Amino acid sequence: MRVLVAEGDARARRRLCESLARLGFSAYGAEDGAQALQGVRSLRPEALVLALALPVCDGLAVLEKLHALWLRRYPSVLVLTAMGAPARARALRLKADMALDKPMEAEALAPLLRAGAAEPSALTLFHAQARRPEAEREALLLGVPPHLKGFSYLSRAVALVSADDRLLKRATSGLYPRIAAGAGVSDHSVERAIRHAIEATWTRGRMDALLRAFGNSIDPQRGKPTNTECIAMLAEKLWEHNSMEA
Repeated sequence: MRVLVAEGDARARRRLCESLARLGFSAYGAEDGAQALQGVRSLRPEALVLALALPVCDGLAVLEKLHALWLRRYPSVLVLTAMGAPARARALRLKADMALDKPMEAEALAPLLRAGAAEPSALTLFHAQARRPEAEREALLLGVPPHLKGFSYLSRAVALVSADDRLLKRATSGLYPRIAAGAGVSDHSVERAIRHAIEATWTRGRMDALLRAFGNSIDPQRGKPTNTECIAMLAEKLWEHNSMEA
């Protein structure tokens, strides 16, 4: 698990990185806000431990800038600060997952980091919600019937995967349950509805758009993509049109 530690105090940063490494994490350091943003883009860490008092741009500014970046993966953000309750509250409004008082030892951070990485981060959910209209537009261009329940579930899945590409590998254990919980249905209902929407698209959809989108990547014996193949392709369209990653 990759963890980026953004801390302006060189001694504290080095100590926390070394302690996290001893606990089994791959820990990287950033000495200011600009390095923290670059590290999120290049390292794609599962978690960001973010001090609010940072040179160049402070931790709150880092959170604000993460709102504007189009990335394939947003980390869970654990803010550490000695600035008190108002600063913690503002960090949470800016989609930090947790905001805790300094100092905090690596042994106490470790279970919080692992738990945070197991679920979509607050930044992931924020960006997924913002990307829903584009995900729906891509599904419509493909010819997915919009009146089907599977259209809504598929577009939600595409928006989520576009903001956290790890969810594609955890469709059964992470992606479908997340959508099901929001819709008040079972995981199986979500999977089945998406599959039905894909089958309907291949039966009644725009074949020219389907061929352009999938080409020869689909097994000719099966004739249509799996749920995850379709979600991946539509998410890739969003990335191609909007990505700001280095």
